[in-house]
Amino acid sequence: MSYGLYDYNRRYRRRVWTRLFKLLLWVLLLGGVAGFSYMVGVEQLKSRQGSLETDLADLTAAKEKAERRVAQLQQIAQAQEIRANEAEIRLQRELPTGELARLKDLIAKRMAEGVDPARLAFVIEQTSAVRSCSPAEVKRFVLPTPIYRGSNTSVAFADGRITVSGEGVPARNGAGAPEAWYDPGKPVTVTFSEAEGQPVTATGLLPLQRSIVLGNKEYRFTVSPGARSFVEVTATTCSFP
Repeated sequence: MSYGLYDYNRRYRRRVWTRLFKLLLWVLLLGGVAGFSYMVGVEQLKSRQGSLETDLADLTAAKEKAERRVAQLQQIAQAQEIRANEAEIRLQRELPTGELARLKDLIAKRMAEGVDPARLAFVIEQTSAVRSCSPAEVKRFVLPTPIYRGSNTSVAFADGRITVSGEGVPARNGAGAPEAWYDPGKPVTVTFSEAEGQPVTATGLLPLQRSIVLGNKEYRFTVSPGARSFVEVTATTCSFP
């Protein structure tokens, strides 16, 4: 009877210890899995941190390289701007302006017309600041209009080799009807006819100016308004060149 009780208690303790052992195995197993997972997670975090640090270093290097490139481009742009300003200043200094530009265009025009450059250079070299000119000669004539084409409508200079004539726009009275004389407030046309050349004209508001060269003399004309119907022609003769 007591043997049976002893055997029951023994089996009970054995089941308890078996359960405890199994529980301990599960705890150890779970602990091992947790520890392994922790170690794997730590390694992954270390690897991720290393990758992030590498990426950060690469980005920092790229940023520094870009900043250096921007600084270089700024220096290049500043240098180009300085060169452009210097070129503009040099261009403004070297390009002719005013009367010099007009002379340049005139020389280019004469060369395009076939004038020998050596001849142009000779004329320029022979030109002096002091010129020998005769006293001015003043003549007048009636400036004709489409309404009036009577006598005394031209004058001659240089012993008849240059004739000055022209035409104006009729003036109008208070009623708006045209008069026989020209209107000095309107553009006129003045014609300079050479005995040995083609006529040249000047058109515009008075006074008008024109220069004509014959041989070794230059005739400089100024046409101004005169008394009603008349224009006055002032001619100055100078040595040329």
